[in-house]
Parts: sequence; structure tokens; C-alpha cells
Amino acid sequence: MNKPVVLVHGAWHGPWCWDRVTPHLDAAGVPWVAPDLPSCAAASTGANEVEDNDVVRDALDALPGSEQAILLGHSRGGRVITEAGTHDRVGHLVYLAAFLGEANEDTTSYISSALYDALNAHDDGTTTVKAELGAGVFYNECSAQDFSWAAQQLRPQSHKPFDSQSQMAWRAKPSTYVVCCRDEALPADGQRKMAARATTAVEWDTDHSPFVNHPELVAALLIGLSVGG
Repeated sequence: MNKPVVLVHGAWHGPWCWDRVTPHLDAAGVPWVAPDLPSCAAASTGANEVEDNDVVRDALDALPGSEQAILLGHSRGGRVITEAGTHDRVGHLVYLAAFLGEANEDTTSYISSALYDALNAHDDGTTTVKAELGAGVFYNECSAQDFSWAAQQLRPQSHKPFDSQSQMAWRAKPSTYVVCCRDEALPADGQRKMAARATTAVEWDTDHSPFVNHPELVAALLIGLSVGG
């Protein structure tokens, strides 16, 4: 049986962001699951990364079979897989233009000023993406049609402080970092610094969201790890 894949979305996104990737996985016979992170799905409740980690661990617990899983995190999802990835079902970590930090590292320096400018902060502790600026930050290589499809599905994101100590799964398990060279949210130079901590790094000539306009690249990487890894 092929190794299962667990897809962890980033901030302001949701499981919908994998909708163009998963048909390729289905065609290749790769089982997958895409949990919905509470810090986005229930942002106004103040859910944080502790709840997010729990949801991903629950998804790993529920995987059928005994094969080691591939755990992919996009953007902020990298923070989640860095801790949840210590689960014993995880065999490989994939960081897709994602945060791959050291314990207690301040990762805000990896974020572009353009991303901060694209956000609205709200009194309930959430942020939302300004529609008129989101295209240039997350989807700058996408068509207007692709941006429209994605932008209408963006959600508020909780920014309640994260209090627990990260367990640094990438120190103990093999990992692949995908640097997205045209990324306007997490600029490529910062991604390369984080990628140096991974077992393997690759570079794609894409923006921050290759699952939108280059889903075949994301799928091919995962299929290779699932079927041949």
C-alpha cells in the first residue's frame, strides 16, 4: 500500500486549498487526509497551535494501515508539522514555503512587509486578508480567475499566543523543504535559510501558493515520496 499523505494548510486557508492537488493523488492511489485547523476554522474562539497540533495528531491516529505517513505543511502549517510531526506514524516531513524554525525562534523576520500590509487586525484577536492586496502576496503568479477562486475562500485566522514548547520533529525525521522562488509572502532568501535545516531542499519557480496554479508539482513530489520513497 502507498504511504498516506496528511496535508496541513496555512493561515487564512483551509482544506479547500488542496482541491486541485488531491485528484492527482487519487489517480495515483495515494491515500490522503486534509485536517481543518481550529485556529482558522474556529478563529474567533481563540484556538491556537495547541489545538491545531491536536487535530493533526488525531488525523494521524485515524490513518488506516501501518505505513509511515508523509506530513506536509504549507506556510504557517510548517509550525504545526514541526511539533505534530513527532507522532510515530510520521515518516517524512514536507515544508512547502513553510516555517521551519528552531525552538523559540522568532520567525517574524521571514515574513515580508507586504504580507503585514495585506492584513486587517480585529478586536477579537483575529486577522483577515485584504482582498485587494492578497493577490500580490499569496497568488502573484496566478491568473485573475485562480485568484478569485482562492480569495473567496480565505477565512479569519486566530493569533492567540502559542505557549507550548515545540518538539522539533525535523531534527529526528527526514524532511524536504520546497523553496518557492517567486514568493511575496515569505521571501525566498528567508526560505533558503530555513531549508538549510531540512534533509533535502528543492526550488520551484512559483509563488507562495503552488497548490493553486501548479498543483501537479505538489502532487508529483508527494506521489514520489508515497510510492517510491
